[in-house]
Amino acid sequence: MSVKLNGLNRERRHAETADIDRLSTLDMLNLIHQDDKCITDSITPFLPVIARVVDNAAATLSHGGRLVIVGAGASGRAAVQAALEFAPGKHPVVGMDAGEDPGSYDRGVAELQAIHFCEHDMMLALTVSGKTPWVWGAMRHAWSLSSPVAIITGDEQSEAAQLASMVIAPQTGPDVVAGFTNAKAAIAQQLILKMIATGLAVRTGRVYSNMRVDLEAKTTRWAERQIAIVMEAGGCSRSVAKSALESCNHHCKTAVLMVMTGLNAWEARDLLEQNNGFIRLALQEAP
Repeated sequence: MSVKLNGLNRERRHAETADIDRLSTLDMLNLIHQDDKCITDSITPFLPVIARVVDNAAATLSHGGRLVIVGAGASGRAAVQAALEFAPGKHPVVGMDAGEDPGSYDRGVAELQAIHFCEHDMMLALTVSGKTPWVWGAMRHAWSLSSPVAIITGDEQSEAAQLASMVIAPQTGPDVVAGFTNAKAAIAQQLILKMIATGLAVRTGRVYSNMRVDLEAKTTRWAERQIAIVMEAGGCSRSVAKSALESCNHHCKTAVLMVMTGLNAWEARDLLEQNNGFIRLALQEAP
């Protein structure tokens, strides 16, 4: 339940937190904690749509297309970060932030054209309000090409939502303190985005069992993670894992397959390529 301050959803007052400034610190935090549970509950009805987004994105990537995630402000920063964290090195997930000019519809169109966005690509738009002109322009361009378009938003009736074939619009309710910038909606967006990124990593063969196997040894820290993953996946010693990684130029997937099957580096790499990089499928065909 909420009470309107004005017509904006983010300015609604939470009827159950009107006395939050009179509570003890512990009671105040308990109230916030209980209210935060509404965030995950609001996402539950959209799980089938989120699954469609993951499956469409995986199909797009498998056919050589890109998943382009766009947003403005905090949503733009989340889009860029999600793309950076999706996988190491060059990959087909692109994050775009409106930057300093989110009010330009035309620039949203122009920046999609600048990266040669085409009908083989897919768009995921992040916009809590659904009214940001730059995001709307980018979405309009993708829509005009008949590309798959998905959106994570707080307003399923917004202009932007009308351009998407997959709409994820959890209703998180008012924040415990009115005046913050949609704190609960932003958390819901982050949870959904993480769910999509993780699901896409699984569906594109970057995960074996529940371990990330696309790691690159760019730093000592990541090299150690590679060794730990190979040891865990293959049930082998550290020395065996290091030897396998060194013999395949530190390609984590190949090393995992080597220690699990006894194949050499060339055999393991060829078998992976024949199975589109999926370790579990390669294991089924291993001699």
